Amino acid sequence: MNGAIKNELKKHLFDKGLILGQIDALVCVADIDNCRILYLNKHAEKLYGDITGHTCWEKLRLGQTGPCEYCNNDLKSNDDSLPKRDELNPINNKWYEVHDKIIFLGNNRAARLQVAFDITKRKEDEINLKTLLRQQELFSNIALSFNQQKPFANKVNEVLSVIGKFVNTDRVSVYKNFSKNTKANLIYEWCNKNIITKINKIPPIVFDKYHSLYKEVASNNVLKISDVGSNKYYKSLKIFTNFNVKSMLLVPIFLHQNQFGFISFEECGKTREWYENEIKLIKTLGNIISTVFERKNLEEKRIRSENKLKIANNTKDRFLSIITHDLQTPFSDLKSLSSLLADSYDCWDDKKRKIFIDSILVSSSQGYNLLENLMVWSQIQSNQISFNPERVDVKSVISQTIENLQERADRKGIRISGVPENQMFVHVDYHMLNTVFYNLLNNAIKFSKKNGSIKIKFKLRKKYLELSVCDKGVGIKKEDQTKLFRIDIDQTTFGPPEEKGTGLGLIICKEYINRNGGKIWLNSSAKKGSEFTFTIPLSKK
Repeated sequence: MNGAIKNELKKHLFDKGLILGQIDALVCVADIDNCRILYLNKHAEKLYGDITGHTCWEKLRLGQTGPCEYCNNDLKSNDDSLPKRDELNPINNKWYEVHDKIIFLGNNRAARLQVAFDITKRKEDEINLKTLLRQQELFSNIALSFNQQKPFANKVNEVLSVIGKFVNTDRVSVYKNFSKNTKANLIYEWCNKNIITKINKIPPIVFDKYHSLYKEVASNNVLKISDVGSNKYYKSLKIFTNFNVKSMLLVPIFLHQNQFGFISFEECGKTREWYENEIKLIKTLGNIISTVFERKNLEEKRIRSENKLKIANNTKDRFLSIITHDLQTPFSDLKSLSSLLADSYDCWDDKKRKIFIDSILVSSSQGYNLLENLMVWSQIQSNQISFNPERVDVKSVISQTIENLQERADRKGIRISGVPENQMFVHVDYHMLNTVFYNLLNNAIKFSKKNGSIKIKFKLRKKYLELSVCDKGVGIKKEDQTKLFRIDIDQTTFGPPEEKGTGLGLIICKEYINRNGGKIWLNSSAKKGSEFTFTIPLSKK
């Protein structure tokens, strides 16, 4: 552009009251017909250089082969001006608010005036604000998900889905440490579309807590791995490459200031550079997940404590009920029978006296057995029972117990079978085994019908002897079977003819069997009988 035209433009623009050269903006004037640049202010010249005389879309745009969308024809058809617009300048990568207007030079020559104000800071603030609002929405959605009345696993999986979609990753996994923090198991996972899951496929991750990878994750609260294949921890992370993982971001989860595990954000198929703003957000998400797991842990502890307290209170109430009610019955019968016998002794014959004496004996035996069970249970609770395992012959225990209870079985016409032919040695506390078998056989007799049968069965396992006491008595309803072996629940039952049981004997059996390293269970059907089975360790000698 020659000096005369420049001077003419400056004079005209000054006459219009627009000192464009002093405006803190990019100012450009171009011919409205051929798009050639007529004037640039100092800010525009600093950015573009002296490009007057050149076509605007060739110099102000990169790689463009024709007029841009805001061409002069658009300007002419919009009442000599266009609405302001925001544009990202390809030369300096800054945002500008652009205004276009037709002006007329002194010779009535039409030209396009474009003024572009730098709004990069405003755009950054807008982007940051939008990001902040999206993050707040994310945190709100996470809070809503965790506060729903759903199983914890469902809530975690839902939150992982929300997080994974927000950070635009392929897979988000949660690992839990175990085995003194030397291994980690995958416990929760979300996968994006077309990404294969590792659940039930990936073996435990093995790492030493003194390993540098472990220490870096724990101390820095994050481990950024842009390329798994070329990372210094490749050997430790090689297992992930089997699932096409190219990039990872590991964030630890803490439970009461101890590392619980970690969250893995995984990129599959391509590598990814994790930026600081992403890492900052993900670390915050890791803290939220840690807090949630900590709350879950505290809630589980609270529930366990409440259950223990409830059981303790029920146990106390049941214990008092046994003392005040179950124990009262045999002694009340004993007192009534004794008084009646004393008052009528001279009036009765020997046969009737014998009947009453036998009844007194039964009542006193019931009271004594109940007192003895209460005492044993109390000693178990206070750890006052001695435990002396030794080599014991099961055959002799069974034979001796049957001999002690044979008279009672004979009174009901009950036949007992199944005594082992040969000796079988186990390693148990003799007194405890004797008590267990006595209680089970005594119960079988108590709840069997007259002229019934009881069978003793046994199976030799690799390290244990499995022993069963089977009867064809009244049996136990399915809904009542869960109440057995628990002192905190009333288990009062009646066998024919009205033989009462409190369940204390079974509770003692379970305590003794557990103490000897075995288990006890039952199979029973109402009116068909019961089979109580327990295991005890075989003797190694």
